[in-house]
Amino acid sequence: MEAHESTALRTPSGHTRLAPPRPEDQPPSQSPGDDEPWPQPQRPAGRRLRRIASAVVCRAIGGLLEMFRHDFPPLVRIETTNACNAKCIICPHRRLERPIGRIDQALFDRIIAECGLHGCREIHLHNFGEPLLDPRLPERVAQAKAAGIRKVKIFSNGSLLTEQRTRQLIDAGLDELKISFDGATREEFERIRPPLKFDEVVANIRMAVEIRDELDSPMRIKVACCATTDRAETMRQLSKVVDGFSFGKIHNWNGLDDDACEGTGTLELFPTDEKIRRPCSRLWQTLTVLADGRISLCCLDYEGQHILGLLDGDTTIIDVWNSERYRRVRRIHRCGNQDKLILCRNCSKAQFG
Repeated sequence: MEAHESTALRTPSGHTRLAPPRPEDQPPSQSPGDDEPWPQPQRPAGRRLRRIASAVVCRAIGGLLEMFRHDFPPLVRIETTNACNAKCIICPHRRLERPIGRIDQALFDRIIAECGLHGCREIHLHNFGEPLLDPRLPERVAQAKAAGIRKVKIFSNGSLLTEQRTRQLIDAGLDELKISFDGATREEFERIRPPLKFDEVVANIRMAVEIRDELDSPMRIKVACCATTDRAETMRQLSKVVDGFSFGKIHNWNGLDDDACEGTGTLELFPTDEKIRRPCSRLWQTLTVLADGRISLCCLDYEGQHILGLLDGDTTIIDVWNSERYRRVRRIHRCGNQDKLILCRNCSKAQFG
């Protein structure tokens, strides 16, 4: 069976609170269908045209995504822990109210077994935390590879990489290590990613590459950056060392956390009507399992506010992935009606530009 979406949350002070009902879960009895837009106030012609364009784009792209949707998610993201040792100013983790913990081993075993059974192509052993804080991470990598998963990846801040841990991950068969690295200078890096130290992270990345080369491992080591005042200077630090360097845009964490990127000076939040929408491909390609076994809307649902299912021993990934609850969210995106989903309404990942 599927999980109830009103869930008990424990705050840092230890009190338990019940997450309030969400409009997308309990629509008014007279609300339009998922493929019909909410009644909208009169808007200037430009906004109306953008809304029409959004509907056309979402139906076209969403139709293709639905046509090629797999019965089992091609990529499963498993949050082995939601603990983190950084307090980055571009991330709301520092205000996280979800209980901090690690995934239960029996739950992890079930997930990996099901992924292997259905030929899942890729597993990410991270979500909203630092995966290197999980002492069992190398074992989990080896377990996923033994189950036949073609690509196993982790996304790390790089501060906890050691020679021993690097060798363990390589021996376990990790396919890709991706490291977040922001800022063009030591000062900018340490302002964006406190309390991490620039020199330590750079040295750790270089060390990991050296060990990888020494062991002649096929593991790819890449760097991702989403906040910097000088891309060329950021690349200069590591571009000749790592296998790939990518730049992305700071996102607005579902549009609900206006100050998640405080102090970066690089994020502008736009009202939904100011940009043309697109359906979020994550809904057709990726499934995210939180450390407690709940399946969240996506990786940006950091508090687990919109839960699509619970892996409770009776319910499986394939049950949730093909459930009416998941299909309804896809249908809403496919019709350009993201207004009906609080977490998607102003999310920058569901907009062009």
